[in-house]
Amino acid sequence: MTGKQIVIGKAESDHVSIEVASHSPDGWTGTKVRVVCGTWKGSFDWDFQTGELGRFGEEVQQLYETLSGSASLDPLEPNLKLRMTGDGKGHTKVEGHAEAEFYTRTHLVFTLSLDQTELPAIVRSLMAADPT
Repeated sequence: MTGKQIVIGKAESDHVSIEVASHSPDGWTGTKVRVVCGTWKGSFDWDFQTGELGRFGEEVQQLYETLSGSASLDPLEPNLKLRMTGDGKGHTKVEGHAEAEFYTRTHLVFTLSLDQTELPAIVRSLMAADPT
């Protein structure tokens, strides 16, 4: 493991975590994704292209600065999709869709709530995890 981990939500309760496992020379980063939401828990391996997490980090930074609008992680390999939406008052809703394997059609749709104070740490971890 490279030790780089992104936690969106509260690590001790509902959250999504993405732990970077490897970087390949052809522009892909291997990760371990874990989703914990209420009684539902699951994890799967997932690859994202170089730049995808960094772009999401830039969008989350903009969301933090304005407290309104949205930031989306919508990668080429869409096993994990996230949309963060600010209400203009410091509350952020995270809507997610996680699907370990497309052929099974089994997926988890979830919603998390964040406070604006959590966004800077998310931005830092997203930028640190992306090798661009």
